[in-house]
Amino acid sequence: MPVVIRLTTADHGGTTMSCGTPGNDCGPDCGCGCPYTGMNERGAVEDVYAIESRYPGKWLALVIPPGEDEYHPERGMLVAYGDGEDEVFDAANRVTFNQVVHVYFNGSFVDYMAWADHA
Repeated sequence: MPVVIRLTTADHGGTTMSCGTPGNDCGPDCGCGCPYTGMNERGAVEDVYAIESRYPGKWLALVIPPGEDEYHPERGMLVAYGDGEDEVFDAANRVTFNQVVHVYFNGSFVDYMAWADHA
């Protein structure tokens, strides 16, 4: 079972109930106070290595803040983590809308292959 961290809370930058909901144009330049634009100001973004050190061997879903390299981010906001790829992707899809999300396995190649053999 993945652990999901809601994006629409004030802790993650949301300032109105409509932020991050379908029908609104939330995104890198929206300025509506949504989690995507507010996460830096709220202090919800942290170094990826700090997140990885807390969740070794887990699948991670990070929302990548504006200005970061979405393929190799150095900073992000954790929104979900768990033991399986599908469950973390599903969880991230439930809590994100129009954000850049980076999902990956946080472990060694050997650990990933062991997971893949059993998946």
